[in-house]
Amino acid sequence: MSSSESNPERATLRLKGSDAVGQALAAARAFAEEQWLTDEETARLCIIIEELLTNLYDHGGLTADHEIEMSLIVEPDGLHLTLVDPSPAFDPRAAPSGRRSDRGGGAGIDIVRAWAEIIDYRETREGNRLEVLMPVGMAG
Repeated sequence: MSSSESNPERATLRLKGSDAVGQALAAARAFAEEQWLTDEETARLCIIIEELLTNLYDHGGLTADHEIEMSLIVEPDGLHLTLVDPSPAFDPRAAPSGRRSDRGGGAGIDIVRAWAEIIDYRETREGNRLEVLMPVGMAG
């Protein structure tokens, strides 16, 4: 893991390796503490990040050799999370709601949608770019 930003209201990390999810969660917890997020907000942020990143490895075909960029930014409307990854295209806004018995999943995307707004998804030269906004009480 490496950080490319030192602004206290912004954190950008490049994650790679077998512990990328763990690195992302540790960075999210540290960022949440710096921003004075409540324990509940911190837990929600970590669950959102864990669901999104785990899906990239479990369903998107990423391996420890792939790099993911994760950015967290404090904005007036909440906490802005951006993920850029090289997995095949997948727009979570288009994924059906509800648990899917054929794959044993689906609850994770529903959790993300319940706790945050998926504000943008697009394919770029770098790969998928997903932007999520999670409301927090201290925003503003």
